[in-house]
Amino acid sequence: MSKKRRATKYLIAVASVAIAVSALSGCSSDKRGKGDAPVANHRGDDSPANVTNFPDGFANIATKCVADAPGFRAFVTTRDAAPVIIADPACKG
Repeated sequence: MSKKRRATKYLIAVASVAIAVSALSGCSSDKRGKGDAPVANHRGDDSPANVTNFPDGFANIATKCVADAPGFRAFVTTRDAAPVIIADPACKG
């Protein structure tokens, strides 16, 4: 294979990767940059959560009763971590 042909294939591969990365990164978040999961029929529980703010450098915590699971409370943080859900008698259906 000639050097010119190899260089052309290399440039095509680099261009393809650049286009794919830019196309996929444009779909990764919404205008707020949060990328929330879709809610069926846009009828989710939009009531406010109780938020505990920690000093800078520490994760804030938001907690709220789970609307579709009476008796359970969800805890989430501002870090990349899965929510924690525990039984809470104060969360009645």
